Amino acid sequence: MTTRIQHHRMMTMLQGFVLVLVLGGLFLAAGCSEDQCVTCVEPVILAPTQVYSVSGDGQVTLYWNDYPEIYSTDVAKYTIWSRYYHADDENDPDRTFEYIAEVLVGENYDAATGQYYFVDDLVTNAIDFEYAVSAVSSDGRESYLSFEFVVDTPLPMSETALTLFDYAGSNRDLSGFDFSLAGEHGSYEGNGADGVVDPTTDNSTADVYVEFDPSGVPWLKTTRDDIHVQDYGTFLDNDGQLYFEGVSWAPEYGWSESGVLELITGHIYVVEIYHEPSAGDIHYAKLGVTDVDNANGFVKIHWAYQLVNGLPELSAPEPRESEDSESQAIRL
Repeated sequence: MTTRIQHHRMMTMLQGFVLVLVLGGLFLAAGCSEDQCVTCVEPVILAPTQVYSVSGDGQVTLYWNDYPEIYSTDVAKYTIWSRYYHADDENDPDRTFEYIAEVLVGENYDAATGQYYFVDDLVTNAIDFEYAVSAVSSDGRESYLSFEFVVDTPLPMSETALTLFDYAGSNRDLSGFDFSLAGEHGSYEGNGADGVVDPTTDNSTADVYVEFDPSGVPWLKTTRDDIHVQDYGTFLDNDGQLYFEGVSWAPEYGWSESGVLELITGHIYVVEIYHEPSAGDIHYAKLGVTDVDNANGFVKIHWAYQLVNGLPELSAPEPRESEDSESQAIRL
């Protein structure tokens, strides 16, 4: 059985071979008229390339480039395909993709990057989905499926910023946060909801809590030795707002030895949580700071929690609309 790397190399070589055929066909077609042409063939519709995905809460955003349109003016639309992914079955020649949507040329398109996008919001958190994209001409000719191996796992995250108060203040019962509790119940708004917990009780499930020092500086503190945190840096968009999707993957190294980090507006913090260290139960999370109120002793954060054990993916796409589509199937 070929490995993923071998599979990728084979697909890349095939893509290059197809491109040679296309350019050769264009050359032949240019050298003869329609009446004279004997060996001319219609240009092959090339498959989209640079296909990748970004996880969200109950949704996956798929991206690809306009490569087929560069070599053919006859591309009319792109078809999105998906399937349930099972570990290590990407080399199965009989695996079947289901039709889920179409994107017309020029729709969901960013001219600055040359990228298209589609949001699949008919997915379930913690379930693996594999995706592919094909290009279709105006007369119905369709390319191969895209060759990239794209698997994504949606994860729960906050829709709006929530408030965590100062552990040393009068609202200390709202200073702690339990990522897994929040993840089990999904997005929510307001304090006292799932995830915001009291870290002062003996049986508290808080993973982290917020405490301001006497000078008014807020600190993020872990509650156990088997919870690790690190400041991943500043992530701001062009408007100076928190760019939460800027951190898409938890790092392997760089965790704080003290488990204590200063909370700074615009920074994103990655959390590694061992729920049952002996059983290898480890989950990753992140939180981003949107506001720090030193005078009133609270911070506002966004959070994301990966439900899948051991998976460090923490992506979050911008919310966009998508449309439901009829069901259809295709086999590689």
